[in-house]
Amino acid sequence: MTWQLTTFTLLALVLGLGFAWYERTHPSSKVLAMVATLAALAALGRIAFAPLPNVKPTTDIVFLTGYVLGGAPGFAVGALAALSSNLVFGQGPWTPWQMVAWGLVGTLGAGWAVLLRVPTAVVLVLCALLFGALTNLSTLTAAGGTPSLGQWAAVEATGLPFDLAHAVGNVVFFLAFGPAFVRVLRRYRGRLEVRWTPAPPTLIPTVTDPPR
Repeated sequence: MTWQLTTFTLLALVLGLGFAWYERTHPSSKVLAMVATLAALAALGRIAFAPLPNVKPTTDIVFLTGYVLGGAPGFAVGALAALSSNLVFGQGPWTPWQMVAWGLVGTLGAGWAVLLRVPTAVVLVLCALLFGALTNLSTLTAAGGTPSLGQWAAVEATGLPFDLAHAVGNVVFFLAFGPAFVRVLRRYRGRLEVRWTPAPPTLIPTVTDPPR
């Protein structure tokens, strides 16, 4: 198998498993609406900040969605945000890489919710570097042929300034709206949670003989 066929097969597998995971959670209509809204918000955030290369609130929105709503919704929001925003920026061989990268960011948000041992700013910096490492591979895929280690290192070095801008932007956006965004999502999630409690026992009156 060629490099291109192998990578696109793996991308298709990851995307298929991610969306299958989301479907197996049997999301309600309210969750579906919330995921669609958040994906649109993440896409619009990317479009609105288009003049600033790699400085986008998209990663923060996807990460915090996974943190509050769980890994499956986080993955769906990230993948759909990449797909829908590229209707403006242009579709290409980079699209599935971006879908997988942002989908993994949403999954990492759910994992961070469990660990809670690493500062958020540090995790968002790592998410930026992970996103950059994955999307840089799309350049090598489009170039054709099997890339060498030197080519990969050259692409990573070229993209490092953009990855660092992405990382700084993630931290700035989180400090600007992160805590408020989490509170809003938690309130919405609370409205979706229904807890059934057993009804109190019913007192049945008993008939006794009158006193004599």
